[in-house]
Amino acid sequence: MQDDRENRIRERAHAIWEQEGRPEGRHADHWMQAEQEAGSAGQQPQENAGSAAAPSLSSGDDAAPGTPGTGEDVCPECQGSGQVAGSECRNCGGTGIVNKGIAGG
Repeated sequence: MQDDRENRIRERAHAIWEQEGRPEGRHADHWMQAEQEAGSAGQQPQENAGSAAAPSLSSGDDAAPGTPGTGEDVCPECQGSGQVAGSECRNCGGTGIVNKGIAGG
């Protein structure tokens, strides 16, 4: 049973990686997102969710967009430009925005 779940997570993480254009260095983010989808849905993640796909996480995100107690903030690495030294910011994935916890608790 655990092997089935791990295989589903692996397959979903791979699909997320492909949907994002096969970026380098994001495997941990993709695995975490696939685990969250599998855990929150309580069922197998969908392979082709289209526009209903869960938002992807950037390395600078505390949680997925829309998570209660979080909000968008300007990326501290690129100051919102999406670029660092002429390349896409790895912290925000080039969006200039990160999702941060805003609620105390």
